[in-house]
Amino acid sequence: MRDTEKVIRRILPIAIGAAALLLGAGAASARTAIDVVGNDAPAWSPDGTQIAFTSFRNGKGDIYIMRPDGKDQLRLTTSAAHDDLATWSPDSKRIAFASDRTGQLEIWLMNRDGTNQTQLTFDEHRDYGPTWSPDGKRIAFRSDRDGNSEIYSISVNGSDERRLTNSPSSDNTPKWGPDGRILFVTDRDTGSKTSLWVMNGDGSDQHRLTPSSFFWNESRPTWSPDGKHVIFQADRDGPLGNTELYSMAVNGTSLRRLTTYPGKDDWPAWSPDGRQVAFARGPSPFANEIYVMNADGSDSHEVTLPKLFGLNFGASPSPPRAGRSFRLIYDVSEASGADRVSPTVACSARLAGKTLRERQITFDAYSGRASCMWMIPKTAAGKQLAVKIAVTGPAGTISRTFSARVRA
Repeated sequence: MRDTEKVIRRILPIAIGAAALLLGAGAASARTAIDVVGNDAPAWSPDGTQIAFTSFRNGKGDIYIMRPDGKDQLRLTTSAAHDDLATWSPDSKRIAFASDRTGQLEIWLMNRDGTNQTQLTFDEHRDYGPTWSPDGKRIAFRSDRDGNSEIYSISVNGSDERRLTNSPSSDNTPKWGPDGRILFVTDRDTGSKTSLWVMNGDGSDQHRLTPSSFFWNESRPTWSPDGKHVIFQADRDGPLGNTELYSMAVNGTSLRRLTTYPGKDDWPAWSPDGRQVAFARGPSPFANEIYVMNADGSDSHEVTLPKLFGLNFGASPSPPRAGRSFRLIYDVSEASGADRVSPTVACSARLAGKTLRERQITFDAYSGRASCMWMIPKTAAGKQLAVKIAVTGPAGTISRTFSARVRA
């Protein structure tokens, strides 16, 4: 049984732990396939001033907020646990999120500035994926307490917990709409594939929103502010493993593809004025950055900026030779996101304690190769050469050093 949200988020502790063991603190090395980096799961505040999101910049999930243009990023959660999937109250004063700080994923609440973090659900199984009712009195969420995933709701004071779905299939990813109905994702009647359903806020009148399919998955639905349209993720189009964002009227008509990136477009969140959509984009579910586009899919641009990481580092010749050119090479790549950056390269060299001026500095945007070249004087044999190469991207600088005695 397929459950995309469950698969992605369940491996986080394993992925982060494995990455730490493989890379070590501060190591410049190639990322592994299970390393989780970048930023995802954006949620636009109803007052339009902030986007909350999950960031993995600290080695595990934390909740941050920022302005819609990516500026003024502020970390709200600082626990050693994994904090994820933020959602705003209708008055923009509070944020619900999922956290495993008590040993299992539960729903938590906090003020919009990160203060007064309190646990809302208490269960030995996972509760996550919160969404607020339009009146701000209840929160719906997905729970695994019944042996499979079902949707529950609870009062924001922690009382009156109710089960809304009761199916042997996987019911997950609830999203409360402005008219009081809840969109959700299920694999009912579709084998291992998922489609979108809708129900009333009390769990009644559950029915399919998108046609059943045995060929693709639909997930991550979000309502337009006026309740007339939804945007969702689907893997309808190639290449294999690609996911795109689509919009559709709530009556199932007017299906429209919004994105065409040949990787992962995910986690859509409508702006409160209905003009823009925040979403996550990256080459895999574990290397996203947050983008914003117009509601018709135009003008997509990155608002969180990726860090660089080093792939390969080398010197040629090694050791350096007197009277010959010497080159330092550093292959770098973006850790996440889909856009190529244009970093700057800086080099420095000291020969026997004196500055040696570089002859050439290059960066190949296609390969990601940074290179610095010096001419070693004929009189340098036996002297110590110390060189450094630094590559600066939009989110910081990475560097490597090399030191060796010059040979004749």
